[in-house]
Amino acid sequence: MRKIKNADPSEPIEFNFFNELGRKVVHLSVLIIPFSYHVLNFEIWFILLGLFSVLCFFIPIELYRLKINQNTRLNLFMREAEKEDPANYIFTTLIWLLVLLGVDLFYPMEIAELALVATVLGDSAAALIGKGVGKRRLPFTQEKTVEGYIGGVFFTYITGYLFLYIIGSPSLGLPLLPAIAIAFLDFFENLPFWAADNLFHPLISIFLAYFLILFDIIK
Repeated sequence: MRKIKNADPSEPIEFNFFNELGRKVVHLSVLIIPFSYHVLNFEIWFILLGLFSVLCFFIPIELYRLKINQNTRLNLFMREAEKEDPANYIFTTLIWLLVLLGVDLFYPMEIAELALVATVLGDSAAALIGKGVGKRRLPFTQEKTVEGYIGGVFFTYITGYLFLYIIGSPSLGLPLLPAIAIAFLDFFENLPFWAADNLFHPLISIFLAYFLILFDIIK
């Protein structure tokens, strides 16, 4: 399978399609949130408690990986630049907690779910499409491809629309918010690992939604 080369050909290829696939399967855990809320009928406070518990579970795992066994198999899901820092899923869980903390204070649960589900799955689609079939490099980036970028934005919108349709709140306009977040932030590739674009996709989507709610453009 063809791999996208780094800008510096002397540098090794860090990740291929199958590494990325395993990494993104972990991201599918975001679907637990709407499943818990709409199917299991859990209260939002219980979901928040669950996320906090998961975060408490991750922290000792990261201490083990970073301080005790740096060669653990957990590193299979880490890019080279991430192996000496706390894992992305630590910050991802914090972002999910932050988004859900704003529910009913600033926006409804459906907006929070849309921001999380659509942006996480859209970002995953962008990475997999780029690693699998990407051929043309996206301008102003080192590793992202035009194919992955377009596929990610399109998949984000479709995922957002289907999600709202499934939960009984269909909308053609609201799925544009996570799609815009993906389209904008995917050009900012050289942020520090802990400020990676995929961490901030949900926050940008939520900010856009809050702005529209504030000015009574959406309810």
